[in-house]
Amino acid sequence: MGILDVTGLKFKYKDIELYKNAEFHLEPKEHVVLVGDNGSGKSTFMKLISKNLIPDAGTISWLPHISYSYLDQHLEMKNEDTIEKYLTNVFYELFQKEHEMQALYDSLATAKESDYEKIMRKAENINQYLEDNNFYQISSTVGNVVNGLGIDAYGLDTKMNTLSGGQKVKVYLAKLLLEAPDVLLMDEPTNFLDAEHIIWLTKYLKNFSGAFIVISHDEGFLKEIATVVYSLTNGVFTRYKMDYSHYLKEREIREEMYEKAYQNQQKKVKEIKDFIDRNIVRATTTKRAQSRRKMLEKMELLEKPKNHVPMKLVFPYSKQTGQEVLKLENLVVGYNSDKPILGPLNYLLKQNKKIAIIGRNGVGKTTILKTIIGKLPALSGTFNWNPSVDINFFSQEDHDFDDVTPINYLRYYYHLKTDGELRAILAKVGIGKDLVVKPIKELSGGERTKVRLALMTMKKSNVLILDEPTNHLDPITKMELFDALNQFPGVLILVSHEKDFYDELVDDELYFE
Repeated sequence: MGILDVTGLKFKYKDIELYKNAEFHLEPKEHVVLVGDNGSGKSTFMKLISKNLIPDAGTISWLPHISYSYLDQHLEMKNEDTIEKYLTNVFYELFQKEHEMQALYDSLATAKESDYEKIMRKAENINQYLEDNNFYQISSTVGNVVNGLGIDAYGLDTKMNTLSGGQKVKVYLAKLLLEAPDVLLMDEPTNFLDAEHIIWLTKYLKNFSGAFIVISHDEGFLKEIATVVYSLTNGVFTRYKMDYSHYLKEREIREEMYEKAYQNQQKKVKEIKDFIDRNIVRATTTKRAQSRRKMLEKMELLEKPKNHVPMKLVFPYSKQTGQEVLKLENLVVGYNSDKPILGPLNYLLKQNKKIAIIGRNGVGKTTILKTIIGKLPALSGTFNWNPSVDINFFSQEDHDFDDVTPINYLRYYYHLKTDGELRAILAKVGIGKDLVVKPIKELSGGERTKVRLALMTMKKSNVLILDEPTNHLDPITKMELFDALNQFPGVLILVSHEKDFYDELVDDELYFE
């Protein structure tokens, strides 16, 4: 038995069967990555094994006394503590022990001399316990994680409820690492990390002495951390005991073999059905036809290979812009004039250029975008758009429509469109069938992104502005987005932490420190 064994797993959501008697197995110290198309059920599986959901059938068995911590890609956290207090609460039990030890030492002042040795022995035992649990290294332990993930930039006295969604996820990730459980369960841990912090997390996970299961669409990250790959396809987990690079080659071979086996079986099924149809009504051959029918009923049919549903993504172009598209002059951005985030900035963006805005988290990349599209006033300086521009904007986060369905989300902006027209638009980005009537908050991260990209395909523009559009997208979908952006003839302003994605797409990089 492993530390986690999943057998006969079934889970259905609104008539969509995600798993078909699925099996999953985790051994001690295994470093597992879980991959699959957007919407295949990866995040739901994490919720099931972390006991945030109950399966319809099957068993999920953890080895007794195994501890695990779960990082959800859609984490919602309300906490009024400071970052420092929130993180150090991980060691609450050790701090209580320290208080108990100090109380024993303080009691020596009034204790009977005959009790000294007993009190000292108790205090020394507690001190040994603290030493064994690295209590006196807590400050350096917390500092290492805080610095490694870039949380120190927020200020440890900052209250949790004032942080952005991405910042809260980073702090929660730090808490999860400080807890040092036997098993880490992490859903998209790199989404809000800069390149340098992804490098730090990569090194941490490679050296992690316990086991982990990680969902990520960052292939560079996966290639570094995986010793076992589980692929979720057609409701079945396939285990590959190898690193991610070797998995990609092995998967291609297996998929080709499965495709051939499926085609051969389908050919055989057709032959049997044709024989039955020809012979079932003839007295001389009816028994043979009935025998073939029983054979067909007992045959274990292979599932049709589930191929990636392509995104037919096109961003409509409106008209040519003027030569000078956007001009920044001594622009200072932020939320408080006493604490500007970035600036003064001076820059001239010219016609048809594609640029990437890069830099560490918290430097002000999103703040710049919010300022130049008019959602946030400039603290000082100016920005001027050419009068000819038509802007189409993709925000990193949008929770205002979590409770509405994709079809009603599009209708909010284009209320004269029919259901059929809106369904067709969503189908082009891979959001079809029952997904169009599910609340957006119940979709996977990749599916949510596709819904917002669908909205962008409904507007003609000559300037695209996208803030971290690749978060949650699987590798094939990223390539489709790359192609659509590459073919767009207008201006592109892109915020991204994935150099592999934007490197061959943009003409220029604006790096902010």
